[in-house]
Amino acid sequence: MKTIGIEISNKKVIFIALEQRNGSFVNITGKRKSMELEDDRNGEELKSFMNELHSYFDSINPDKIGIVTRMTKGKFAASPISFKIEGLIQLYNKISIDFVTPQALTAYFKKNELPLPLDHKYQEKAMKMAVFLGK
Repeated sequence: MKTIGIEISNKKVIFIALEQRNGSFVNITGKRKSMELEDDRNGEELKSFMNELHSYFDSINPDKIGIVTRMTKGKFAASPISFKIEGLIQLYNKISIDFVTPQALTAYFKKNELPLPLDHKYQEKAMKMAVFLGK
């Protein structure tokens, strides 16, 4: 099973792709670990961003893709641009996109450990999402 875990932070999409082989996870992310949308009001850039992201998904051919949910209201609400990016991800029509709350991930990882070391600390939430999807 191949999974892609995604965290959206402002204008940036952070992702990790994992594959389960013989009961173990293998990181198949490749060199590209994130993408950033520079100008969310430029239609051509939005299309290009979406096409590049969807091409990455196609190259992995995942069984599941999941996004860590963000708060929509209140003091810690996510940026509006992040929800535009979320919509572009959801337009990927080959599989449905799952959403998991940070609280569900925290609860799961109180009882389970990350099966792989992180390349970079900023990828932790995306890694947790990918592992959670593959459980």
